[in-house]
Amino acid sequence: MILTFRYLLLPTKLQHRVLERILEDQRLLYNAALEERIEAYRKAGITRGYVDQCQALTEWRQHDAEASAIPANLQRWTLKRLDEAHRAFFRRVRKGDKPGFPRFKGKGRFRSFGFREFSGIRLNDCRLRFKGLPGSLRVHLHRPLPNASMRSCVFTRTVKGWYVGFAVEVPEARLREGPRAVGIDLGIKTFAALSDGGFIPSLRAARRAARKLRVAQRALARKVRGSGGRRRARAQVARCHDDIARSRANHLHQASARIVRDYDAIAIERLNVKGLVRGVLGKDVKDAAWAKFISMLRYKAACAGSRLIEVDPNDTSQECSGCGARVPKRLNERRHECPVCGLLCDRDLNAARNILYRGGVVPGPRNVAGCGMRAGGNLEEAAGAPT
Repeated sequence: MILTFRYLLLPTKLQHRVLERILEDQRLLYNAALEERIEAYRKAGITRGYVDQCQALTEWRQHDAEASAIPANLQRWTLKRLDEAHRAFFRRVRKGDKPGFPRFKGKGRFRSFGFREFSGIRLNDCRLRFKGLPGSLRVHLHRPLPNASMRSCVFTRTVKGWYVGFAVEVPEARLREGPRAVGIDLGIKTFAALSDGGFIPSLRAARRAARKLRVAQRALARKVRGSGGRRRARAQVARCHDDIARSRANHLHQASARIVRDYDAIAIERLNVKGLVRGVLGKDVKDAAWAKFISMLRYKAACAGSRLIEVDPNDTSQECSGCGARVPKRLNERRHECPVCGLLCDRDLNAARNILYRGGVVPGPRNVAGCGMRAGGNLEEAAGAPT
């Protein structure tokens, strides 16, 4: 299993300028390689692949001192990035999706470069060294790197500064054998309902920051193009987006880490997030970042030895977790009340229990004992925490 460990870089002023220059050179290389592919096919019907362009890169480095001033692995990473974009385009064409041919990158559209393999670069005592970079680049190792094989690394420029991500190959943990199991129902009003009665509240990072972002975007729209004020206003909008992304990621990391730590088996719905974002609640689905949360659960469960089970999401809210009867309800109906067995509980809690039963870890009890309360009982006790 390959994990990426991300760290903040602390470059000097000279190193910062060199990193910016390398980034710009890689952007120009990406655009030149894309133009070569387009023109070769347009004029001669020839398809230029990654290997062909790597061979051309070797010849170019032999005659250009500026090109050979940086490691070849760094330039191969840029060519591989273009090759993966091309492959993704043809894959979408075959599937019938919206293709989206690779585009030329402007200065604001290219923010990273990297090393295809961890060769030509060294990491010693929190210092990075590679050809073309003056001195050693300081890395803020706020957590230790695992003693494992380093596969590659990527440098990324953000509004907060430069970061480096190390791709490390680590072994998967042995599966834990324990009785603790949970079903998780993802939602919008409540981010996640757990089958044991717990709830994870929604952060709604974009909704909370909507006013601040709207003010920054209006200020940007009023600036004159090409002016210093517009440049500063654009940076302010970028900082707003970055704050939203960081707060959302922090919330997802904490929630996924808590679930993996507390449970040995985790059942979750196999959601079609791409289809859901095209619905009426698409903006809230994007804000909740369900796909990213499930991705975090996958790799953290593999590292901790927990089992992650994805189940069919159909009718998990409509089926009664007490007796299995189908109880139709609209989306705005937030309570589950079964006319057959009298089970009364929160709608999301009922769905979470159904997800747990479908995972096959816990047999589904078709009775109300221990699953809720009869109609007329204490609704809040049956639901756990209120949504």
